Amino acid sequence: MIIKTSALGDIVQAFPVLSYLRARNAGCKIDWVVEKNCAELVRKHPAVDDTIEIDTAGWRRALFSSETRKSIRFFRSQLRMNEYDHIFDLQSNIKSAWILTQTRGEKKVGFGWKTVREKPNYFFTHHHINPPYGKNIREDYLAIVQTYFSDAAPHEPEHFLFFLNEKEKRQLLGIPKGGILISLGSRWANKCIHEEGIVTVLDQIEQRPFLFVWGSQAEKEKVEKLASRFRESFVLEPLTLALLQHVMAESRLLIAMDSLPLHLCGTTKTPTLSFFGPTLASKFRPMGAQHVSIEGSCPYKIGFKKTCPKLRTCATGACLKHLNFRDKRNSDAIRQALSHFES
Repeated sequence: MIIKTSALGDIVQAFPVLSYLRARNAGCKIDWVVEKNCAELVRKHPAVDDTIEIDTAGWRRALFSSETRKSIRFFRSQLRMNEYDHIFDLQSNIKSAWILTQTRGEKKVGFGWKTVREKPNYFFTHHHINPPYGKNIREDYLAIVQTYFSDAAPHEPEHFLFFLNEKEKRQLLGIPKGGILISLGSRWANKCIHEEGIVTVLDQIEQRPFLFVWGSQAEKEKVEKLASRFRESFVLEPLTLALLQHVMAESRLLIAMDSLPLHLCGTTKTPTLSFFGPTLASKFRPMGAQHVSIEGSCPYKIGFKKTCPKLRTCATGACLKHLNFRDKRNSDAIRQALSHFES
């Protein structure tokens, strides 16, 4: 069993664990515990056998209702349906600690004291592992599992494609292939670059078409305005995450912020050009030389190892809003990214 309940981007970053477990034992059965609103992403992964949904958001809305009590009982019964040889808690918080108390299995593996997200979680696992400092987040998750199995051999995560239903397959046929996919949105406004910055980048790309994707009405209006400035540009209709991944696999390059689309593209062979400011690129960007990032710098000299402590509260977002794309270092990064997709 793998426990990684949220969020969508974090779940995608844990997917290399699946390819490792399948490579180690092709016939093993893998179940995954995940929040209901993220379950579709896990359910469509070809390496997952059963998806066990937890609905903490729904439970909080009506904590004492009979429906909530019924839902919790059903969730617990699903957890206890099997006794697991190995249970890996990759969430490492209090919620996943409670999930651990409901699961059957004596080998419960999680983060060590130095790296666990919420300290009480430490006391609910039997095997504790601190991933090496300074690695990519995907390597952190892999380290938990590989160290537990005393396996020091390097593992190259496999690329894969989600299952598509018939409707998604028909939609895919109508989307241009071999284009440049552009995703400018993020959950946090401080992770986004300014419009003229992205224009500077797109002006350097001759390959077409440009395919713009969006996640909210505000993002849609922004990309429609941007698309009007470039020939052969298309604003795509809303896509399921599985369908978006297939579009990525058929594209030549993804341009994105530090966001779910960027992490999702890391499951394909498609190169990426990404922009990081309040998060560390070396920690969160997809792994591989084909994934190139441009990083902003904080004018307030706030240092961090993973995520800026002011990510949610910084009023200026200056680390990305003031990014100079004509700076030699940034220009070189753009050329490097374009060289990957052109080859």
